[in-house]
Amino acid sequence: MTSDHPNARPDARPDARPVPGWDRSLLPEADFEFVVLADTHYMLEPGEAAVEFSSRRLQSERADRAWQVAASLGCSDVFHMGDLVQEFPGTESFSAARTAAIEQFRGHGLDPRFVAGNHDIGDKPDPTMPTRPVTSESLADFHQALGPSWYGLDLGPLHLVVLNSQIMNGSVPEALAQRAWAEQDLAEHSDRRLVVMLHLPVYLDRPNEPSLGHYDNIADPDRGWLIELLKRHEVELLLAAHVHCSFFDRVGSTRYRILNSTSFTRPGFCHMFTSAPPPDQGRDDAAKLGLLLARVRESRIDLHWLRLDEVTGFGGRLKAGWRNVVTRLPSTPPDSPLALTLAHPLATRTEIPLAWPSAIRQQVRNDYPLLACLELGAAAVKVPASDLDDPFLVNRIEVLRSEEVKIVASVLWDETQDLPGLIERHTGRVDTWEWQLAGTDQPTESQLEMLRGLQAAGLTQALSAVVPGAIIPGRQHPRTSTGFSIDALIQLDAQLTRAGVVLDRVACRLGPGPIRVDELDEMVRVRELESIRGVDWQLQLQGTGDRNSAESAVMSLLATDSVPGSRLFIGPLMDMDRTMDVRDGLLDSLCNPRPLFNALRCLNSILSTQRTAARMHRARRWDWTVSDRGVVGESETLAVVIPRVPLEGSSLSDLVGEWTRRTGRFRVYDLVGCKVRESGPDELSECLGPKWLDPLLMVGLSVDESSTGSDGLDGHAS
Repeated sequence: MTSDHPNARPDARPDARPVPGWDRSLLPEADFEFVVLADTHYMLEPGEAAVEFSSRRLQSERADRAWQVAASLGCSDVFHMGDLVQEFPGTESFSAARTAAIEQFRGHGLDPRFVAGNHDIGDKPDPTMPTRPVTSESLADFHQALGPSWYGLDLGPLHLVVLNSQIMNGSVPEALAQRAWAEQDLAEHSDRRLVVMLHLPVYLDRPNEPSLGHYDNIADPDRGWLIELLKRHEVELLLAAHVHCSFFDRVGSTRYRILNSTSFTRPGFCHMFTSAPPPDQGRDDAAKLGLLLARVRESRIDLHWLRLDEVTGFGGRLKAGWRNVVTRLPSTPPDSPLALTLAHPLATRTEIPLAWPSAIRQQVRNDYPLLACLELGAAAVKVPASDLDDPFLVNRIEVLRSEEVKIVASVLWDETQDLPGLIERHTGRVDTWEWQLAGTDQPTESQLEMLRGLQAAGLTQALSAVVPGAIIPGRQHPRTSTGFSIDALIQLDAQLTRAGVVLDRVACRLGPGPIRVDELDEMVRVRELESIRGVDWQLQLQGTGDRNSAESAVMSLLATDSVPGSRLFIGPLMDMDRTMDVRDGLLDSLCNPRPLFNALRCLNSILSTQRTAARMHRARRWDWTVSDRGVVGESETLAVVIPRVPLEGSSLSDLVGEWTRRTGRFRVYDLVGCKVRESGPDELSECLGPKWLDPLLMVGLSVDESSTGSDGLDGHAS
């Protein structure tokens, strides 16, 4: 099939930067993998003609990169979730655009399976929709060009069902045929793990939301029929697309993920953020674009969102030989040292103003913070216990907990509170209760008695302290600190021992201000505690600027890893740009990752893997060196360099020269870029770009590991 349309785009691949390979070595083995991408919206070259949005000129190039990334993952099964082209069926250029789009993915050696979208066959049957509804003719045209629009197939341990959402509730005879087929197919495969895919979301915010005039959901009666079907057959995963925005929910026991586009974001949805709009009226929020790598394991399907702006090329920072690191999720084997303290609610609900293409206001959730917790691989998330009294937030917290993230509920402890009643009211929602002493770091006798009673009842509990009086340079008033100092922690342990109280965890603060090496060295004192089983270190990011935050956070996480049983709670997750103390979070005000987010995501996966390995269960000792050029930390098997000034490869290599010569072969991780390659002492300086400023972590290889060569990094599903 060849396109001879005069505006078909030339093949850009000969000049395109190659996509780095993939390293799955930090992940558990998977039984099967597949790739899902959505809403590529290939567009014929407009030339000098005016376009409604400038980002439209980027769509086909972005689609090409997405197909290139999909091919580079090496999975035989690739799914496209609908809206292959920008043109609508029935328009003059639709057929030529679709032909060119087919050539595009075939040029990468792909033969994907398709889900039918509104740009493929027509809109849902709603009189307010912007284009015509599906006809039998447009449906037959799709079937001839791209294959059936509803079908089932077995993939490894899964049975996957693709449905055509555009004909649901419609008058075409195929609508009833699909419905009868779906009932029968799911019933016949009830002994397999089930996945359902369709283009339109079943709902966006809640199952009973309105549908007439709503551009982004399925109407009843088919919405209710489909939800009942999912529950009846205990479908494991439901995937949808269409909205060019990411959402995550549960329909009964079914995980429900709505995927973003590869090519552009939808204007309107950015009203959920407390920020200025992204470029192009909200249509070009490029950091959110990506595709999904689904890894099927015995217990669940791991959903890895791969952001296209992070995984395609190096932009001159790195040289050849590097690979993208696929990082761990909370659902992969435990032992993550990283946790989060939430200053903002886990999610917020917003009404999008009445604007085309919808004819009504649409209520939506901001699920990006929740999805960020999963992407980061966070072991636990701390929320105020008051969030548990909000039905909306309770739902979001339960969704997060179902993804195997532990929930810590903090309570500012007033001795008049009915703690047993609070605990009973929220049974099954909390993994650890954190009691925060108000204005002191010493519990009273009555508080010790309460702790002793809750301990006897088998409650998992932690203790913290909220104490004012911290002097911060440049601030008129002293600030309030959360957590015990190390000295106070040692005294608390003695007090608990005398009182016969054992606590599961105690919060201990780091800072305020820049992290000092002597402070990190002091952390090892908590290894000998008698009545405290684990320490939750508290780090609040200070001020603005990615470099300073990266230094404090990376050093703190590495030091936390050296104290068995410790976790590092970092906050804020999102920017705090309109408070008394302005702070950059791990996410900016559009909920897009800052460089530190990626550095911690990569480092957390590395340390989790190291902790899981039996040989790494012993405590790790770090030796730190600080200079004007940077911070260097070295242990027996790991080394880290955090530059303070731009460094050439040779200068950076000199900082860890003794460690690299002693170690021999090692993996070097670009933490911010989430990339890795194998190296040796004589190669390190040659594999880095000029003026390096991002943290690097080096992990020594055993003889067996290094003998496999760089090809051993791939770690494909096995």
